[in-house]
Amino acid sequence: MSARRSSQPRLDLTRTEKFAFARHAVAGQLREIPASLASVLGFGGRGSALELRADPPDGRFARHAEEFARDAYGPELLQHCLRCWYFGDLFAQRDRRDHDSELLYVASLLHDIALTDRYRATPADAPCFAVHGAAVAGRMLGMWGADADFRDAVEAAIAAHLDVSVPPEHGVESHLLHAAARLDVVGARVADLPKPVLHQVNTRHPRGHFSTELSRALSREARERPDSRIAVLWKIGMRLPIVLNPVAVS
Repeated sequence: MSARRSSQPRLDLTRTEKFAFARHAVAGQLREIPASLASVLGFGGRGSALELRADPPDGRFARHAEEFARDAYGPELLQHCLRCWYFGDLFAQRDRRDHDSELLYVASLLHDIALTDRYRATPADAPCFAVHGAAVAGRMLGMWGADADFRDAVEAAIAAHLDVSVPPEHGVESHLLHAAARLDVVGARVADLPKPVLHQVNTRHPRGHFSTELSRALSREARERPDSRIAVLWKIGMRLPIVLNPVAVS
């Protein structure tokens, strides 16, 4: 593993924690505005030497996870998960971060598994879809024969992907998945990747009606799990950056 796994997040948030999380999230959104505007206006796009890899990893766990994902997701969420691996790999290239490519691929494929009808949380499960999805991923990896370190790292990355920030020292793969998911969902760090590469990823894995489908799923999660991180993010206006994401027009 390239770094220790991050600590497991709280399953729900107290009132005080909700306010703190909201302040942190709003501050993060405000910091992203200049870069997003620069991208829309045709500026930014650093990292011209970055290259899109021809194929994702093809290890045993990658193959199991891909088969599982293709069976569980609808088209929009599946393409989102595949885009996340490419974006995570591109951020790793740009920031020169060594990482386990197969681990990142598996975490990318499974990070939204609890948004699917088949695997979404029930009232008796964890009141956070990311934490519940991490547990689902861990169980599947156990069935596929993954060791504890690999399972723990995948679970940590999935559980943390809704956090406002995930420093690299909390796990490089966790950091990369978080950056990739935020880019694909709300356009965070869009100016750090060149537009031609963003376009290549969108062409390889088309966005379709992703923003509409994701908004519907997250709205349901926020309504049904009001003490979760996604409920806080939704309440402070997450839908707007989803709809206005500049990556969608790259």
